[in-house]
Amino acid sequence: MDLDVSDKVASVVSGTLALATAIVAIRHRARDRGRRGWWTSLRPVWRTEADAGIVHPHRFGGYVKPLSEVYVPRRAVPRLATAGDGVDVAQLLSGAGNVLLIGEPGSGKTAFIRYESARSARRWLAGRGRRRRSPTGPVLVSLPAAALVRQPLPAALAEAYPRDGDPLDIEQAPVPGRQWLVCVDALDAVADPDERATVLNRLADLARSPGPIAAPRPWRLLVTTRHLAEDELAVLSAGYPAYHLAHFTDADVARLAARWFPDDGTARSFLDWTHAQRITDPVHNPLTATIAVLVWEGGQAGATPQPGPAALLDEFLRALLRGGRDSLDAACDALRRQPPGGGTIADWLSTRHADLVEVAATAAVASGDPVAAVVDWSAAHAPAPPTEVLPDWPAQVRQVLLATDLFRADRHGLASVWPGLVEYLAAGPLARDWRPDEWVTLMNTSSARFVALQAISRAAVAPAFLRARLAEPDGAIAAGHLLAGRSTAGAGVPSFRADVLAALLTHWSGGPDGPVGRDAARECFSLLTTLAADRADRDLLHGIATDPRQPGGVRRAAALFFAVRTRNAHRTRNQG
Repeated sequence: MDLDVSDKVASVVSGTLALATAIVAIRHRARDRGRRGWWTSLRPVWRTEADAGIVHPHRFGGYVKPLSEVYVPRRAVPRLATAGDGVDVAQLLSGAGNVLLIGEPGSGKTAFIRYESARSARRWLAGRGRRRRSPTGPVLVSLPAAALVRQPLPAALAEAYPRDGDPLDIEQAPVPGRQWLVCVDALDAVADPDERATVLNRLADLARSPGPIAAPRPWRLLVTTRHLAEDELAVLSAGYPAYHLAHFTDADVARLAARWFPDDGTARSFLDWTHAQRITDPVHNPLTATIAVLVWEGGQAGATPQPGPAALLDEFLRALLRGGRDSLDAACDALRRQPPGGGTIADWLSTRHADLVEVAATAAVASGDPVAAVVDWSAAHAPAPPTEVLPDWPAQVRQVLLATDLFRADRHGLASVWPGLVEYLAAGPLARDWRPDEWVTLMNTSSARFVALQAISRAAVAPAFLRARLAEPDGAIAAGHLLAGRSTAGAGVPSFRADVLAALLTHWSGGPDGPVGRDAARECFSLLTTLAADRADRDLLHGIATDPRQPGGVRRAAALFFAVRTRNAHRTRNQG
């Protein structure tokens, strides 16, 4: 009897253990299936993002250290900040709600997205699909704003991230309990006003609340852009709290040098050289700082004929053209092999490398086709149209442009590797034939503003010529954009900045019914808000409000500006 009971107990125990083992196995299989689902689905996305972050996004004609090795953490300042130096820009990735990140040309907006996307992807990959080992924060994906011109966000992302099986769907959480963060880069690069309005309206629609009953959306948006016009900012104002990407500080430039160069002595020599070249302020722009490092590292540090940022950029562009000269020579050789007229065309082309690239740059900043522009230019100016003797002339032009490292191939043709450099080239004609009135007009035209900023730097024109124009709204607004662009050393002189701020206050204070009109008053206020995000300009505005030497109307306008700005800041926080 005891043996029978023992057998029954053993049978029950073994059965219980078998059942427990089966339950555990089922749970493990279910967990593995769930893990394999989102992990297997997103692993190709993360691998792509991680691989893209290994290299610096801009090759500049040769080897450039990996972005992960030289990247300097950045800060962002709320557009309506009342004090302080802002926050670590990486904090914007894990906050709540959408974000608009504004930065000047070359300020590092695209590099920030590339760096953070790669870093996030590497962390997700390291977790190997185990939720406890997965990083905190969202899953990052990105696409250029131009992708939203002709299709909505879900379709644009599905095209940008092609996958086997189901397309990427941001309406479903990427990982249980996590959100997508969709980084929409370079809104300003959509040059056509109608197309940019389409993108702005799409983004505004995406930011609208789904309603109090609907479940929270599994995605957020981070949009990057250069400075926008006030009416464009207004489209996004309700759903996108705006931040300005802060400039490099002296400490940031020193940190970049320490990460780039092999020893402290070399880094110090480089920093001393920036002082000797009078580019200590321009290298607060990350693009200019990177170019300065490459010129120094490439042994060109003594080659600049005169100090200043324009001489630095000129030398760098000459280096890029020298690096791509073999491709031009190959095109000339191909022309010479096509008698009778090919040799004459080749002789003409061999001395016009810079002109050819300038033509391509001018087309690129106008959203045109650089290759087609060069083909048309050569047909009009060469001794004979090259296409008549060389049928593959467009392909030759394409190769010449790619060899400069100023352009890259994408699915739609050629695109600028870095718009600031291409705009610097496109500014050549205006810089050589300087006309102040034309410059003011271009500065007040959104699509041409950044070419105009480069033109004044290339022409080495002191911004003091604008003082006589500050009494007129167009002159004050052009000067305000010059201060925001920080492209000319003279624009940093405090007395000049104070004069421009006072002029903007004067034109804004008249209101929409004043003599300058509604649009000009709004643009003046927008520029004041942009400039006040920087502590130095904010201090100048406070000084204007309390300076007894300023006219009473200007002092009152400064005080009113801060009151309106504070009210708007409170309203933005309440909306968030």
